[in-house]
Amino acid sequence: MNAYEQLVAIRDRLELNGASEDSIALVEKFIGRAEPERESDMSVTQVMMIRHLLRQREALDSHAIYDDLQELMSEIEARRTVRNDDAARPAWEEEKQPRPKSYYKALKSRDGQEPK
Repeated sequence: MNAYEQLVAIRDRLELNGASEDSIALVEKFIGRAEPERESDMSVTQVMMIRHLLRQREALDSHAIYDDLQELMSEIEARRTVRNDDAARPAWEEEKQPRPKSYYKALKSRDGQEPK
C-alpha cells in the first residue's frame, strides 16, 4: 500500500480506538499532503508511517497524540508477535526421527523391487 492508503488506514484505526481529535487532525493533515501521491506504486509499511508521524513536532509536543500513535504501534507489534509465534516452531519439535526398516521394505515392494 502506498503512503496515502496507509495514512487512511491509520486514521481509521485511530477512530476505532477512540483517539483524540488532535491525533486525527494530524493524520488528516498528512493525508492532504499525500493526496498527490494517491496513485503511486511506491509501497510504504504502516509501521514506517507511524514512526514518521511519531517524529513530527505535533506528536512530540502532545502526550495525547504520541500516546495514540504508540497504541497503534503496540497493536501492530502484538499482531506481528502472534503471527511469528505461530510460524516459528521450536527445534525440538522438528527433530528428524529415523524411519523403521519396515518402511523401506514397503517402499521397495511398492516400487516392484524385491526386499533384501
